[in-house]
Amino acid sequence: MCNKGRPEDYGYHIQKLGKNIKYLADENLIKHGITFEQVRVMRFLDGYSSDNPANQKDVEIMFELKRSSVTNILQNMEKHGLVTRSGDVLDGRIKKVWLTEKGKELYLHLRSYLVMLEEVIVQGMTEEEKDMFRLLLKKSIQNVETFMK
Repeated sequence: MCNKGRPEDYGYHIQKLGKNIKYLADENLIKHGITFEQVRVMRFLDGYSSDNPANQKDVEIMFELKRSSVTNILQNMEKHGLVTRSGDVLDGRIKKVWLTEKGKELYLHLRSYLVMLEEVIVQGMTEEEKDMFRLLLKKSIQNVETFMK
């Protein structure tokens, strides 16, 4: 029997975990004027530079977001001086993107927070349980993606 107001279905728990992680992240990131989504993009862009930029399309694919959503995220980041975007020399429709020095410095500062957040998620789990948790999450994602096709 379900607890009143606290269903025992998987979707409820997955949604609650995601919501709580986002809330915890956003509450602590707000003082930097940045969102959890923007930090995730910064993590992705960390390996790129003006000499070796990412394409905006890479961000869309990595985070499975619509072009308009990624454009919005990147425009906000650009407004705050965290990323630079420019049209490709050969094809202006292709947008190149990379972290600015300010973006790199902020990401370096926030990286330890992200590591701590990851540790909070699996706190109290043995290494075996962490491996199993990761495996089950990946399997669930794969199941849903297969079902969506």
